[in-house]
Amino acid sequence: MKLDRGFLKLIAIVFLGVAVLVVVPLSIYTNRELVRSVIAAGLASLFHLLLGYLFIEYGFEKSNTTFLKVILGGTLVRMFLLVGIVLLLVRVYQFQTVSLMVSLLLFYVLNLFLEIHLLQKKVALKR
Repeated sequence: MKLDRGFLKLIAIVFLGVAVLVVVPLSIYTNRELVRSVIAAGLASLFHLLLGYLFIEYGFEKSNTTFLKVILGGTLVRMFLLVGIVLLLVRVYQFQTVSLMVSLLLFYVLNLFLEIHLLQKKVALKR
């Protein structure tokens, strides 16, 4: 499996940009618990995205059927892991539920854009 350093660099830039544009102002103007929830959601989302990246890299050069199985199976695994992380954060560590879930939703949408970008890039390079 070959790593796409350009995509990993894009992920780093996007998440650092979110940290500067969102987390820093939140830390100035809101309470600590909200910032803590946003950071936790961002880290959980980053873990989710990196797992998705690994599944895409692993399955991309395989047959179409195998690729689909890897992506759909990987999505199922990622969802269960994400639900487990959210339950752990809310039940055990007492994170604010609303701010955690809204942040996670926004990060998830951002991650979908990044994953679609990766797939489009890989398909274009394959042709």
